[in-house]
Amino acid sequence: MLSATAAGAQDFGAAKEKVTLQRKLPALVHLPGKTFKVKATAHASEADVAQDLQALLETELLKDDPELRADERSPSAVITCQIISYSHPPPTVSTKPGLAVSVGAAMNQSYKRVTGSLSVAFQAKTAGGQALGSDNVTAKYDEEFDGFGNSASGGVKGAVTTTWKRIVGGTSSESLNPPTDAELQSLLLADAVRQIAQHIVNTEEPVEVFLAHKKGALDAGDKLALAGLWQRAQETFETAPPLQKREDDAYRLYNIGVAYEALAYQAEDEQSAMKYLDEAAINYGKAIDAKPTEKYFLQPQKRIETAIAHYKKLEDQESRKPVPITKARAHKSATAQ
Repeated sequence: MLSATAAGAQDFGAAKEKVTLQRKLPALVHLPGKTFKVKATAHASEADVAQDLQALLETELLKDDPELRADERSPSAVITCQIISYSHPPPTVSTKPGLAVSVGAAMNQSYKRVTGSLSVAFQAKTAGGQALGSDNVTAKYDEEFDGFGNSASGGVKGAVTTTWKRIVGGTSSESLNPPTDAELQSLLLADAVRQIAQHIVNTEEPVEVFLAHKKGALDAGDKLALAGLWQRAQETFETAPPLQKREDDAYRLYNIGVAYEALAYQAEDEQSAMKYLDEAAINYGKAIDAKPTEKYFLQPQKRIETAIAHYKKLEDQESRKPVPITKARAHKSATAQ
């Protein structure tokens, strides 16, 4: 379920452990057979984007379900995609106080903010035209970079907290240099395709998260987590005495969230998965409240919100299914009349 490597930390303890969870989401659509066709359309100016979307979605569906087969002539299901909008405005440049100090004052530094968005409407139908499911998905990119090409955290939402990740010419930054137009388009397409695939097939994707590291209960829980013993890790993190400083205890709460998230992906039924996801969201939220400047707390919260929304859609679909009338119910109804 996971792999781990040690990595250097920035405002995340003396060191942080990287773990890879296998995030599993059940399909929202049940395809009638094992063959499908994808067709993507867009305005003439975005025809190349539609072509790439079509190819990428076909590849993603085949990857997630090896039993599926693309069939242009006689598919059992047809997935149509319409690109509603594609935006990639020129980067904006701003100047802010940096971490470098000259004559007792912070020196100003330039930052480049790159944004983009892609919205797609899709629908899955049987070959006979019966609707199986539809939705709109939106992929967004919003990241700010300093003059050295380091990601300076979160675009419009984030504060610049980690400007000096590497020296000029270094190669150890986690996000090196702003994406080119082609790279931005690829990132948006990959995100949109992943969202569409999560509706149509069972998906499993690796998710990299960090474990906060601190001598004591956090380290003990980390060792259990790295061994795949997530239930025991969760109990270790949760029963540990809260740290005196609220911003320090935020890391314990964050680790509790990681443990619950891991348990959600291991759950064998949807009800248990939802329960664990809710607990993960609560603890991630508490960690953010305790230390809102910690950038590693933000992405997990967004990821959990996406998973919870997915399971709620699945729950809504199940609740709308007609309940079969059993013989006992039919007899009771007839007696009442």
